Amino acid sequence: MSVNIPRLKKGVVGTLEAVAQEIAAMAPACDTVAFITSAAAFAFVLTPLSFLLAMVTMFIEVNTLYHLSKWHASAAGYYGYVATAFGPYPAIITGLMYPVYQIASTAAIPVYVAGIVLPGVLHYFWGIVLPGWVWIAFILFFILFPIFLAMIGIRPQMKYIRYAALTEVAFLAITSLIIILKAPDNTINVFNPFAWSSIAAYTSCWGKIGGPIAGLGLGMIFGLTSFIGYGGSAPLGEEVKSSKAITKALTLGVFIVGIVLTEVSYALTVGWGLDNMTSFATCGIPGIVVYARYLTLAGGLLLALFAFNSAFSDSVAMQSNAGRVYFAMGRDGLLPKFFSYVHPKWVTPSKSLLFIGIASSLLALASGFAIGYFAGYSPAQLVFCPATSKAVFCALSATFDYLTTIALVGFIVAHFINNTAVMVLFTRLKEKHYGINVILHPFLHYILPAIATVIFAFVLYESIWPPVFPVTQAVATGGAVLIFSIIYTSWIRVKKPEAYKAAGKTVNLVEEEKREQPARV
Repeated sequence: MSVNIPRLKKGVVGTLEAVAQEIAAMAPACDTVAFITSAAAFAFVLTPLSFLLAMVTMFIEVNTLYHLSKWHASAAGYYGYVATAFGPYPAIITGLMYPVYQIASTAAIPVYVAGIVLPGVLHYFWGIVLPGWVWIAFILFFILFPIFLAMIGIRPQMKYIRYAALTEVAFLAITSLIIILKAPDNTINVFNPFAWSSIAAYTSCWGKIGGPIAGLGLGMIFGLTSFIGYGGSAPLGEEVKSSKAITKALTLGVFIVGIVLTEVSYALTVGWGLDNMTSFATCGIPGIVVYARYLTLAGGLLLALFAFNSAFSDSVAMQSNAGRVYFAMGRDGLLPKFFSYVHPKWVTPSKSLLFIGIASSLLALASGFAIGYFAGYSPAQLVFCPATSKAVFCALSATFDYLTTIALVGFIVAHFINNTAVMVLFTRLKEKHYGINVILHPFLHYILPAIATVIFAFVLYESIWPPVFPVTQAVATGGAVLIFSIIYTSWIRVKKPEAYKAAGKTVNLVEEEKREQPARV
């Protein structure tokens, strides 16, 4: 039996770096300028509630990944978790869908940051008008340059991410608190969907999309997808000093980012003005405007700089994660051998990472022109109109919504399967429980995963009905990818039975550490 299994270098990532990877992949500064803005286009004054509910949902989801990560650690990430707990068929589907939503999210953020935020900042502060085509050049920069950093080695990647991510969350936490303390409109009514029935502007806007609950559900699309990247440390399971580092990172990452994003969404809502949230999303850079209003020009520019850096570090982390999952699937024989290549000098899955970078770039560019066309704007307008024109702004805003919702579908499918995997795992274990664990066992292993699944289902339903362009079209695209994944998995089961049976189990550091334990005693 051959033991020449392609592996990544163990022991180069510590707990702090794993936590930083989680934060970087969730990109809170990008969420501030992009996801909160898109959520406000539907949730309006209830935007803080959409992020609070998203945070609570992800806190519940921490429980799922916490228990799965105790049984598996490798570059396979979620794919390996599900293979160990549930079986090969759902694992392969998860392995195919996980990189898809990472790719879609990687494509989405540069579209907004490069196409809307950068031109908006230069025009708002200095009156500079960029040409429309600039979004194309900067999208490629924000995707392809980070993939190079991810390819040349995990150490330089971790060193950069560690400082960038931790500084970013500290900046957002402190500055948003200052805005809250200065804002005149502080109220808990932003967390009450029934408190705004007397405000005609809101009832009119919500009436077009099915009411405040529907608006809240659509807002939660962007609340939940702002957490895409959560679980970003999981594919580092092969390179950490101990598999326990991943378990700690999964818990701390979502805790830190969840609190900060809820705080920031509240600060921007009360900072913009409770009576004016219908105009928030149409501004383009409302978060930066609020920061400039309350924290002077320097505050607005600093948020913009953090957002650009966040887009960069997010791209590094997201592409790194997706590339490692495809690497693990290639190593297991489920994808072409091309994906299992490990660079001899950098010890990274360089070919897999390069594929992710190219796929993300092509998806971003193709979606920009296609969604722009169906939104009523020609490719020529997206190239030759000013970058701050209505044509470019509307087309790229719709493209961001489209790509983000595709990511949502992949995100929900992966977490649907993860939640089911926990239930299946503990049903198979048939553990006996005593004392307080008699209550905790069903609560942690069945009830909480079921609650998270129901919330995900609610958000998915709101993205489908009533139909809203381009959200509904994005769900259809994500559904098509899911159907392809199911067909491909069925083909693998028939054509490659040995690879199918071994899916996700080639490398598992948790099992290896257990085998090594007696030798250390």
